[in-house]
Amino acid sequence: MPLGTFLLPVLCFLGPTIPQELQYPTFSRNATKFIHFIMDPDSGTLYLGATNFLFQLTPDLVMEEVVSMGPILDSKDCLPPVFKQDCPQALETDNYIKLLLINSLEKELIVCGSVWQGICEKRTLGFIKHVLFQPQTPGDTQYVVANDPNISTVGLVGYSKENVPLLFVGRGYTSRGVGGSIPPITTRNLRAHPGDVSGPNSHTIFSYEETAKLAVGRLSEYSHHFIKSFTHGSSVYFLFYRRDLKSQSREYKTYISRICLDDAHYYSYVELPLVCRNQEKTYSLLQAAYVAQAGVEGQVGDALFVTFSAWQASLGKLSEESALCVYPMEEVDRFITQTRDLCYTKDGKTEDGREVAYIEYDVSSSCDTLAAYPCGSDHTPSPMASRVPLEAVPVLEKSDARLTAVAASIEDGHTVVFLGDSQGRLHKVVTSDLRGRPASIDNRRIALCPTWHWTGVFVGDPAANNGFPTSRALPPAGPPWGAVG
Repeated sequence: MPLGTFLLPVLCFLGPTIPQELQYPTFSRNATKFIHFIMDPDSGTLYLGATNFLFQLTPDLVMEEVVSMGPILDSKDCLPPVFKQDCPQALETDNYIKLLLINSLEKELIVCGSVWQGICEKRTLGFIKHVLFQPQTPGDTQYVVANDPNISTVGLVGYSKENVPLLFVGRGYTSRGVGGSIPPITTRNLRAHPGDVSGPNSHTIFSYEETAKLAVGRLSEYSHHFIKSFTHGSSVYFLFYRRDLKSQSREYKTYISRICLDDAHYYSYVELPLVCRNQEKTYSLLQAAYVAQAGVEGQVGDALFVTFSAWQASLGKLSEESALCVYPMEEVDRFITQTRDLCYTKDGKTEDGREVAYIEYDVSSSCDTLAAYPCGSDHTPSPMASRVPLEAVPVLEKSDARLTAVAASIEDGHTVVFLGDSQGRLHKVVTSDLRGRPASIDNRRIALCPTWHWTGVFVGDPAANNGFPTSRALPPAGPPWGAVG
């Protein structure tokens, strides 16, 4: 099956509506929920993270190996390793795979679960039963993902200029356990530092102690909810929504942040609000995102395809109204760079005195540096944020279901966008003008999984999406807008 047409056959069975000769291979497993899916680009081997299980599949979806990951004796109030004699309140707890990533350089599969304060482990690509590393007595800087299945975590493996593998993680706030003190964005080691003990007693692998973190005051009030992370050029990007504590309403807004890949201190950190709206309605809460080439023959270059939902302030929940907006990455970078430069050179203000760039997260810094440093320095202000959002007009709007997953590709010179919604439907949108209306919308039943909530769709190379999350509907717990990863 060509990679360009590979579209989640593991998750949705097309059933009798598809002729027998067009039946796709499928894989199913009872009593678990599929959460993350990733492919090794070198071998084509597929890895599927689920509740309490890790699967290894062939490209034809034949199971090669399965590893039981839970339930595990655990309590959010106890530090790992958890034993009944030390933690009498501990119970057998489901383990939700929150991150599933490939470190191609060292042939490792990174697996992080929600139990034991969200620690990670390394397993061998192609032989997932073999554990390469798991911290035996982890320190608090080695707790990686959210220890709550309803709190989001995103991440990716990036490589420095010296080709050193690094783990970049964005995780939401958790009130129980040690989660309340863990920064929302961190860079973590994937190799032991010189001088560190080797083997399972290493305290630098998966740690952010000697790398970088986003310093945030009043972490619980900002309440970050992460949706996606990705690399583009020499930078790492995070997409999330959080409370805007600078506004009187303290409403949730969507942001994209950028960090230089080699920034060991986050001096380069800049946040930019994203807005998707027309003259009548604003879609404010990010639901899903995907980076792909856009426009006729890809002439727009790489673009960020984002689905949003509208927030019903009077009811305190999401409406079923949603929209697709597209942001050229060149424009995203231009706005972020402009924010940085204004903070460096103009006290964050425009010529008419309006403040458009500022220091966020209650950090004691100010926009007053005179020289520009593309990735910052120890004397430059950080973390920077823009008061001016990057706006886009919806390419598509839906009123009957939330658009919860998105993927895009160039086919026959046109941008083809696939959208999954909260009612289990899969839509296809074909457009040549990303700033206008869609050229055509195919709302036929491409696929229908009526009891599922699409949270992951992709075309092209699955490995390039850093394990873009795919799952069935999550339980109705946590924030009213749901959770990913």
